[in-house]
Amino acid sequence: MKSDNKYESKILEDDIDKLSKNLYLESPDLWIDFTDKINDNKFDEMILFFASKYNFLSIIKHAITNELIDVNLPSKNKSYPTISQHLISVAQQNNSAEIYNYLKSLTDNEDSLNYKKTDDKTKNDNIDNANKDTSISYYPKFICKNCKTNIFDTGFSESEKIIYTYSPEENSVKETSRARMNKISCSNCNTPLENVTLEILESLCSIQNCSKCFTNLTIGGITDKVKMIFDDKINKFIPQSTTYHCSNCDNIINENQKNFFGL
Repeated sequence: MKSDNKYESKILEDDIDKLSKNLYLESPDLWIDFTDKINDNKFDEMILFFASKYNFLSIIKHAITNELIDVNLPSKNKSYPTISQHLISVAQQNNSAEIYNYLKSLTDNEDSLNYKKTDDKTKNDNIDNANKDTSISYYPKFICKNCKTNIFDTGFSESEKIIYTYSPEENSVKETSRARMNKISCSNCNTPLENVTLEILESLCSIQNCSKCFTNLTIGGITDKVKMIFDDKINKFIPQSTTYHCSNCDNIINENQKNFFGL
């Protein structure tokens, strides 16, 4: 890895090693993927996501200054227009002050925000301001039943099946194949998520999809239900409130979806 000087290089190597250990504790599958990418010098959005989450600024700077990634490209998380905005949000949520200010300085000509570690109320206010800055009104949610966290915040992993066989030529075991298992686990507590696939989670990233059955509401349709109350003065039922539901599973659509569809 290239760096301006030996000191910066040592910091970078140490931070990569620390991040690697964190990911190993979080999920061995994530750690394998991380290790493969680092060995290939591939600093993609996933690598920078965890660097932002665990506050390793040297990794972020290394990837950006050496042009290993263009953070202005669209994010794989469809809730954010760019990789940079995604990482800014991650840094904000995890109180990674240095990373937040660094990324903001790249995207804003004005002075970077005076971001300080504060109590929970101030932190939540900052998160709200970041959401206004990026004009994001929708954020995907899938709550792990075990640890009760939103896996879109804490992360999730996909299992991989690796087959090894004995190699007489090398007198050792050798990897012969590698394939995705499409088994998803919560990265926060390592609990397998039953009947959940990567495709389902990706579908939740779109505000157009039902959060329960994942049907595209613009295709499946929405039904409205009006609650009526009896008015003694006029001696008839009158509308009191209206709710909107997915026509496929009757799940109530959320406020962000109502605003998005203009309901």
